[in-house]
Amino acid sequence: MNVKEMIPASHDAAELMRSLSHPQRLLVLCALGAEEKSVAQLRAELDIAQVPMSQQLMRLRGAGLVEARRDGTTVHYRITRPEVLAIVEALHTAFCGPR
Repeated sequence: MNVKEMIPASHDAAELMRSLSHPQRLLVLCALGAEEKSVAQLRAELDIAQVPMSQQLMRLRGAGLVEARRDGTTVHYRITRPEVLAIVEALHTAFCGPR
């Protein structure tokens, strides 16, 4: 690994890792994966109450990691950055696979 290649991107990488550093935010991103899901789907799948779910989604939107699409009264979310999906998949492999 050439560390000099990482120097220009280190700030952006650290900001991304900071955004992933909360368990509920990480779970939301894992639940989304490559799909789009509604807030109701995410809440049911993750068993997270409305207020904390809204807070975490707002934080993820603010960081530019997810975007929302409104369909009537339903709001759907999806991951916007491919590197986020790659990191979530790598974390899944490292922590959720066979040990």
